[in-house]
Amino acid sequence: MSARATSHLVLALIGVLWAVLVVQNLEYLGRFAYHTYLVSIRWLQFLFIGLSLYGVAALLYGLRRTPVAPVATRRPFISILVPAKDEERVIDGTIRALAHLDYHARGRRRFEILVIDDGSTDGTPRILARLQHELGVRVVRTAGGGRGKAAALNQGMRHARGELIAVFDADARVAPDFLQRLVAGLDGPRIAGVQGRRVFYNAGQNALTRMQQDEFGILLTCMQRTREAIGGFVNFAGNGLLVRRDALASVGGWSEDAVTEDIDLSIRLYLAGWRIRYRDDAPVWEEAVTTLRALVRQRTRWFEGGLRCLGEHLPKILVNRMPLLARLDTLFFLMGVLLAGLALLTTYVYTLIGLAGAVLLFLGVSRWVMAGMAGAFTLTLVAAGVTIEGRSPLAALGLVVRQALFSFHRLATVPLGIVRYVQGAVTGRVDWAKTAHVGAMAPEVSGRLHQGVR
Repeated sequence: MSARATSHLVLALIGVLWAVLVVQNLEYLGRFAYHTYLVSIRWLQFLFIGLSLYGVAALLYGLRRTPVAPVATRRPFISILVPAKDEERVIDGTIRALAHLDYHARGRRRFEILVIDDGSTDGTPRILARLQHELGVRVVRTAGGGRGKAAALNQGMRHARGELIAVFDADARVAPDFLQRLVAGLDGPRIAGVQGRRVFYNAGQNALTRMQQDEFGILLTCMQRTREAIGGFVNFAGNGLLVRRDALASVGGWSEDAVTEDIDLSIRLYLAGWRIRYRDDAPVWEEAVTTLRALVRQRTRWFEGGLRCLGEHLPKILVNRMPLLARLDTLFFLMGVLLAGLALLTTYVYTLIGLAGAVLLFLGVSRWVMAGMAGAFTLTLVAAGVTIEGRSPLAALGLVVRQALFSFHRLATVPLGIVRYVQGAVTGRVDWAKTAHVGAMAPEVSGRLHQGVR
């Protein structure tokens, strides 16, 4: 059976199991109750408790201040790959920032910059031609273009000379010592690569960008810290990463069928016995999407990509000889978003039907237990805001409110992601919906790059 057929079968089985759970917990009360159903949501409560316990434990562990690792003195040659498609608003500043990286040995620069132009139709080719002449940047153009980030990266690899490969998005900004910090993370056996900490330079632009900063700068930072500390599933995040060329070659490079090529590559590396490190003290600044439409488009692609990875790799993860903790964490990483999204959708559907008087909800777990779990998660988020970003407890409480509101985007992205996956399964086409960058650079970012983040 092909990998794609296996993926479809695995996800179909998950869908059937979910439908069975929903149906089995319906009890028809008959005409005397006006065709009302009694619904037990005990299983959803247990799912909520399990996800919350895992999240609280991981966040609390991630609040520990990570020690600052030494900067590497070794200088292996690095090829920096920057895939770009219609990036005229951001590409100039990104390439200039990368060209000023402080990564030299004996007065000679130990890195090269390759920009892969993936069929741009705006002013990107003109800007790259100028940068090529001015900064010595190498420009690679894909044949045909528009095949997605993974295909562009594989094309760039054919021209890369480095034993290490760094990948940046077209909107990235980093401090001059960024590469030195990532290279220092390659200090152990079977370390395939290192991921920097992603943060947003336009976080203060509006409420939506603030919510994304809360999610990335605090929640995901805590999770990555914990995974790094306990030997869990540290994943590449697509921007600000460093990977060994031999490790990349051992798994066949980037998968051009993957919608989220970073997650797919991370899983295949772990399955092959490699590990990925996380450097909390190496921030990569990028642009948060600024509109709800752009957010839904971005997160729909992420959810669809997660579905594809889950369907394709779940059987391998279950039988692979990965360390038990890494295997469990990988399963949680892949299934947590799906299960949380489906649980959220199911709960809202029950609630809407209940407002019409057609459903009576039966709570199998005490309200006090559920309130206690919600309270514990809230206090953990407040502590994260205070510890990581130095906010006051009252300001950190706003983080909880914003993340509660932010979760509503899943009401659109989960069903849309499922629809896109089904369409891809039927047509056999993979549509890589790239995130558009608008050039929303905060004026104070240049100074903050050198100060790092808390």
